[in-house]
Amino acid sequence: MRLLPVSYGSLLAVGGWLVFWWLAVPRHDICAMVYPAPAGCGADRVPVAALWTVVTAVLYGIVLFSAGRPRRRRPGTLALTGLTITAPCGYVSVLYA
Repeated sequence: MRLLPVSYGSLLAVGGWLVFWWLAVPRHDICAMVYPAPAGCGADRVPVAALWTVVTAVLYGIVLFSAGRPRRRRPGTLALTGLTITAPCGYVSVLYA
């Protein structure tokens, strides 16, 4: 098992999930009327955060699966590249939802 891709993928996936749900979970009764809304404002972010959580979970699963296979590097490399792209894109999507 390769440790570097798994740790990098774990950092991206878990960090992405934390940020997605930090933005999405409603915590305030009254929110400022600014765009984008502050973190914790707006329940419309929950479905978007759920979608990006599933996307990053699938890519992270591919990283974990391919890390155990010593001869197959391409799926893991593509999944890590996908995680590197989807974590910030998911953050922006949840922020502006």
